[in-house]
Amino acid sequence: MSTKKKNEAIPALKESAYDIWLAGLGAFSLAGEEGSKLFRQLVEKGSELEEANKAKLAKLGEKAADLKVDAKAAMKKVASPVEAGLATAMHRLGVPTREEIVTLTKRVEDLTKLVAQRGQGETASRPKGRAKA
Repeated sequence: MSTKKKNEAIPALKESAYDIWLAGLGAFSLAGEEGSKLFRQLVEKGSELEEANKAKLAKLGEKAADLKVDAKAAMKKVASPVEAGLATAMHRLGVPTREEIVTLTKRVEDLTKLVAQRGQGETASRPKGRAKA
């Protein structure tokens, strides 16, 4: 390349570099302006979406509560016959119920207290010289 062509290329290169520099500054400025607008739009869209999702979530919560009630009712329908059948089978085998065990325990406690009271009464009324039989 001749020196003349080099001398002509340098100003063109400087001008191109300057144009690129200006384009970068313009892009930065535009991004700042448009970025603020875009940010506000995104916030607005996000708020709308959040509200819509809150409503959907509330509906799902209500549906879950309804399903829970339905499930409890279904379990009661299933559990009652099963429990009744199990109780009948255990009664046939001679296995006492919880209520029978509680009643018997209470009677044993009462009898134990009564025996203890009578035992103390007999000890006090027994003559000192006699041995226990």
